[in-house]
Amino acid sequence: MDNNKRMITWCRMWNEDPSLAYGLMSDDCVQWSDHGAGLDAVVGPEQQERFVTSYRARHVNVFSPRVLADAGDRFAYLWDVRKADGQVLTGIDVNILKGDRIRENWTFVAERRCERSDPGPEAAGRTDVATIEALCHQWVRLRNGRLDLAADVVTDDFYLFSGSGPGDDAHGPSELADLIGRQAETKGPPAITIHRQPVVDPARGYAAFLWTAETRADGASVGGVDLLTVRSNRFARAWSLTGTRPFRY
Repeated sequence: MDNNKRMITWCRMWNEDPSLAYGLMSDDCVQWSDHGAGLDAVVGPEQQERFVTSYRARHVNVFSPRVLADAGDRFAYLWDVRKADGQVLTGIDVNILKGDRIRENWTFVAERRCERSDPGPEAAGRTDVATIEALCHQWVRLRNGRLDLAADVVTDDFYLFSGSGPGDDAHGPSELADLIGRQAETKGPPAITIHRQPVVDPARGYAAFLWTAETRADGASVGGVDLLTVRSNRFARAWSLTGTRPFRY
């Protein structure tokens, strides 16, 4: 099973067939959700099958995959979920494999849907792993207050989708720098660090990484995730979702 099929099958597991967990998850697979601890105690496919069966009895949600960043032993993807009341939300999952099964999973869901059409891989362009990884670190420096880096890190037509709301979206380097500066003034400057290893997909020109944001004032931290597209050695699109709790692993 390749990662594109894993992405599709993971959504099918939640949509229609909890037993698909046995072909997806390692026996010691763990999960983390940005909004609560419900999945913290669920380990491996047997417990997952029971959990998803119970979940589907209470929630009629339909998950649809959108954009895949594939790094072989790890992958991330953008998805939508349609709830029973018709509301649609966008989310991001990050996964690490153990052999041919998912060993670690992180799930984030935004407060709204990204309505923009998804870029095709051919629109993102191709570059090498080292360049994309370096760009990820530059992106973190920018978000930590190096506003002068904006024009070097993002394209002129860059678009940021923020999971928290349209007020935190940004278009182009100038608007992005203004947003970061404004957030630092109102919320206090965070200390953002990359968590674990980024997912880098040079063939598609995509990157994704988990990050931890620690508030300098009180030291409280939360986990977040960014998924980005690369064009001409800069980021052209970004989806950024912030969780409500710190990572467990």
